[in-house]
Order: sequence, then C-alpha cells, then structure tokens
Amino acid sequence: MRDNQEELHLYNVRLPQDSIGQLFSITIKNGVYETIQKQTDSARLLHGAKISKLSISDVTEQNAIDVEGRFLLPSFIDIHTHLDKAFSLTSVPNRSGTLQEAIRNYSEKAASFSEHEIKARVRKAALQSLSYGTTHIRTHVNFELDMNEKLALSHLQAVLEVREELRSIISIQVVPMFSYLSSRPKKQIDIIEEAVSFGVDGIGGAPHLSPNSMEDIDFIFQLAEKFGKFIDLHVDEQDDPSICTIEHIIEKTKEYNYQGKVVAGHLCSLSAMNEKRAATIIEEMAGTKIGAVTLPGANMYLQGRHDRGVIRRGITRVKEFLNGGVEIATASDNVNDPFHPFGRCDLLQIGLLTAYTAHLGSESELQHVMKMMTETPAGIYGLKNHGVQEKVNASFVLLEGRDMYQLFANLSPSRFVYHKGRWVSGTTSETQFLISEKAVGVGGREDGI
Repeated sequence: MRDNQEELHLYNVRLPQDSIGQLFSITIKNGVYETIQKQTDSARLLHGAKISKLSISDVTEQNAIDVEGRFLLPSFIDIHTHLDKAFSLTSVPNRSGTLQEAIRNYSEKAASFSEHEIKARVRKAALQSLSYGTTHIRTHVNFELDMNEKLALSHLQAVLEVREELRSIISIQVVPMFSYLSSRPKKQIDIIEEAVSFGVDGIGGAPHLSPNSMEDIDFIFQLAEKFGKFIDLHVDEQDDPSICTIEHIIEKTKEYNYQGKVVAGHLCSLSAMNEKRAATIIEEMAGTKIGAVTLPGANMYLQGRHDRGVIRRGITRVKEFLNGGVEIATASDNVNDPFHPFGRCDLLQIGLLTAYTAHLGSESELQHVMKMMTETPAGIYGLKNHGVQEKVNASFVLLEGRDMYQLFANLSPSRFVYHKGRWVSGTTSETQFLISEKAVGVGGREDGI
C-alpha cells in the first residue's frame, strides 16, 4: 500500500461524539489531522471519489475521498489479548468449558508447539485484528517454565520476533505471564530475569491461582521495579468472592509508588462480593490509578460454570468502575482457543458484548463503550492524544453506520484503517440481500403478509 500521502481530504465524515446528522470534512497532512471542520455547504457533498466505489488498492491512490457518512473512530487498542494461544482450539480442546481444564490442557500441549506455529498464530491474530481496526495490541504470553525452560524462552522469543516483523503496520506490547515466583529456585529466577532482558514491555501473571498469592505479588512488584517495567495482571478470575488479591495489589501499588503503572484484568470475583467491600475496592483503585480491563467474551464463557438456576454473567462491575472514576477498558482476551472458542479479533464485537453484559445501552453509555475500545486503553498503553482532534497523529478506522445503534448492530462489514501516515488495511463487503418479488408478494399478490 502507498506510503505517507502528503495530504488526504475526507468528506462526509461522521464523528460519534457529535450530534446525529452532522457531517465533517477532515484534512490530514503528513499523517497528522490538519483540520476538522463541520460541513455547512452542500457543494462539498460532490467532492472526492465515493469510498463504496473504490477497491482497496484504489483507496490508497486517492487524495480526496467521500466516505459517505461513515463513522471515523480512533483506531482500536486491544489492551488484553493472548496472540500466542489464538486459533489453537483444534489442538487443545476443552470438554468441560472450565478455566481449570483450559489451563491444564494448554500447558500439557505446550511442548508440542513449534516456534513456527507460535509465530503463525501471533501473525494471523495480529493481522486479523488490524483488518478490523486495531492498531495497538498488548499480548500476554504463556511462560511454560515448569514444562521446559528452553521452550519457555523460545516461545517468548517467537512472539517478540513477530512484534518486530509487524512493527511498521501494528504495535504490539509483550507481557510474559510468570507464575509461582516466590517458590522458585534461583536458577529459574535467573531464567525469568533473562526473559525480561529480551525486551518485553511489562510483567504479567495470574497470582490468584497460586497458593502463595501474596508472596507472588510481592515478587512481581520487586521484579517490575528492578527492570523498570509496568505490571499487568490477571486478577481474581473467579466466581468466589473470597478470592480477592486486588486488595494486596492496591497496597503494593502504594508501597512501590507504582500509581498509573498497574493494570488489573478480569476482576470477576468483585461482582460476587457485597456492595460495601466492592465499593471500597473500586474507590481505592481509583485513588491508586490502577487500570481495569473487562474481558466479556471469555468471562461469560468460563465463569458461572458451577452456578445453578440464575447463571452469573462473570464480568466485573463495569458500571461501578465507570461511575467511580477508574479507567476501565474492554478487550478481546482469547480467540478460538480452549479459553474462548469464539471471537474474531474484532473489538467492535467485544464492544457489543460489553454493552450487553454491562447494560450499557443509552447514547451516553455507548459513548463510554467506544472510549473503552479507543481512548481509555490508549492511555493504559502509553499513548497520548489518541483521539480525533487537530494537530495530533491520525490513526483511525472508518466504519459503516448512520448512528451508534446501527454501528453496534451491524458490526460494519466494511472497514478501512489508516495508521502512520497511510492506509494499512481495508475490507469491503459485497454481500447483497436479494429477495424475489414472488417471495414478498409483489406483482399481483393481494393477501399481503
């Protein structure tokens, strides 16, 4: 695709934060939003080649495009994924559908996965994400130290190599998941520190799964401080309200002065707690600037497996986080693997699941959902000014939809992605619904439907 168009003009653009019916014209110069203006004269409606008439290769050659009322959103930021596990379901089934079996089966199978296979999965998932509008991904990577020390390092290295391979079109942060740190011998700690020195971006893990969870959390903070890394953890991915490691994470965040450098994903058990305790935790997370991530696809699938009657949804307290001032994002987590057999690396689909499960349906609430896919995870990722505003870098996705409800209802089969001064991906839908006149009673039928 053509690199670095010096100047690009977009007409008839719809921005989600503005009133329905208002269209904008946008000028991008050297990859930066130069002007964003409301359209007031009908003459501009005639400017530019219509995007629906352009092939993907044609779009890259145009300097003026009529986007025909499509939404322009900041590109998606998928802040919690598992690229190395994606599309592994055929190799690693999960008959019970539980988190415990998924963890066990994947670990047992890990030794059979070659570096080539890991790279292929990461590459496929990353490029599929890009095609749906995601330009930045944070991936958690299994570190199977108990299975094979060399294997753990080689699989991590495979992910890092794909990160570099795709750097020109998509940004990937790599967070290895370290387990049982407090009980490991020095030799294994040395291997873990070697892994960190490979150039990973943060320190991850799931300490609530450990019998020594508090000690493991202590070690995670020590490791992160030693190497100057942020912390991004799987936290309390359980139905049991007595599982509550987030409280110790909050205390360690204060102790290490790590405010703004800690992210807690899942937080499922928070929904099972009593209101007073949950409210206190949310207030403390806001005070310590711990980011939260909800993973509606995997959590709905894995949680509540032992419930009877009314089955819990499994997700954390999304509305309470939004109202309590905690930065909360939504993310795809697992795709087509033993932890979540469905999904397609599409954050718009995840946004829809978030709206369903968290009861976010008003226009203002859907604005929050959009921010949970774009601006909020951008802040967690470390990006500044990831929005649609003048004088900032243009990174966006064009989607079909005349209003926010239609946007989420249709999930936009056509998408065009612009990043780093060029079009990096584009998908079009040629699907048409053809209904014969006879089928709908046209042409002589009088009885109606």
